[in-house]
Amino acid sequence: MMDALLELCRIFLTTFVLTLVMPIFWLVLLLVYLQYRRLASREEKLFGRTINPIGRQMVIALGFGALGGFAASIILVLLGLSLEQIGLYFLWPVALLLLLINPRYLCFSYAGGIVSVFVILFRHILVPLFPVVAENFIIDNLLMIHIPALLVLIGLLHLVEALLIYVSGHLGSSPVYLKQSDGKVVGAHILQRFWPVPLVALLVAVVPEVEIVGVSMPDWWPIIQSSLQPGTGESLQYMIIPVAAGLGYSDIALSTAPREKTVSSAAWLALYSIILLCLAVGSEYYSFLVLPGVIFAPLGHELLILYGNRQENNRPPLYREGPYGVAVMMVLPASPADDAGLREGDLITKINGQQVTGNTDLLQKIDDSYFMIFIEGERKGEPFSVVLKKRSSPTRDGFLNGKLERNRQTFNHPLLHRCAALGLIPAPPADSKIFLVMKQGRSSKWLNKWKERIFK
Repeated sequence: MMDALLELCRIFLTTFVLTLVMPIFWLVLLLVYLQYRRLASREEKLFGRTINPIGRQMVIALGFGALGGFAASIILVLLGLSLEQIGLYFLWPVALLLLLINPRYLCFSYAGGIVSVFVILFRHILVPLFPVVAENFIIDNLLMIHIPALLVLIGLLHLVEALLIYVSGHLGSSPVYLKQSDGKVVGAHILQRFWPVPLVALLVAVVPEVEIVGVSMPDWWPIIQSSLQPGTGESLQYMIIPVAAGLGYSDIALSTAPREKTVSSAAWLALYSIILLCLAVGSEYYSFLVLPGVIFAPLGHELLILYGNRQENNRPPLYREGPYGVAVMMVLPASPADDAGLREGDLITKINGQQVTGNTDLLQKIDDSYFMIFIEGERKGEPFSVVLKKRSSPTRDGFLNGKLERNRQTFNHPLLHRCAALGLIPAPPADSKIFLVMKQGRSSKWLNKWKERIFK
């Protein structure tokens, strides 16, 4: 028994490593890279620099994605889910098409719901009316999909995603200035994470019993039975193969800090996953639960997003222009502001003893200062003070001999760039001329997508 378990572990680990060199996994990596490059491009336009380096984003995504995929693979093998049952090769094309509509639709909840609807339509309507349709190779494979198994996969991957959001969703948050419907500009954090997920899956086939090879599994396995039925003298042969998937998380923290937002999102997503898993396992024994599960997979996921957005929009923004001082949205690591001890959420009220009236006034006072700048303010209701030191050597950040390079004619235009050069992203003034607008546009006659536009 111990030898069989060790052999199974060896096969599992070898297959998991092979996933990392598969072309489909590198395609997932490319898609993830393109998403992070798009985010970096937006940061360059707003701040004149990349706030979250693409390389670091990719390393974080790959590391956490591999851990999540390893955990999910163990559960998939224990349950005995096979590719024929879950229809993974149908999910990916649909997911890639949805990606063209909106990056946040790169999610198996939407793709799985669409594929499941097609399975139901063909299985219960089209094939009974037109039996010849079932002779098509693609349709025949589509009809082999076991919807409860597919729903289990979706629920399991989202449970893994909830864990990934909890531990890493706040990493790489991107500060932005958003113009609201009332015309005022406020600060927010865009939360977008994408994880390439290597997976170990099962492939099952009916073979003669005399040809069965490999590791003998216990009688209780698989937990979810295959829809294939072996004949006399035949048995089911399971093979472990490498596959790949992708998980994505897109949200906005407007009235809460990024960490607080991701904890809340992870909790709600975990609840969604548990409900979907209950419907999926229940539908294995009670067929009337299949349709509720198919509907809940995409609709429940979309309701989570709408509920989260409503919660954010119904509360006052966390970073906006106040009656006095300037709030700090973000402090960039290894920057002069970070070295000085400034922290996210600080309220800067004075520079060198002089009252700060707004963003432009803050930058003007810092620009007019010499090498060392005495900053006073409030931190969690308590007074604080730090000394900000300008870097004395010329850098790409625009510092020269302890002074910011100045262009009097364009001082207001690169305001955010100059803040970022200090490692400081302040909350915007309500009438900021630099902001990002997320508005709904038409991508075709019947598809909508969110478009980003940056105004300067």
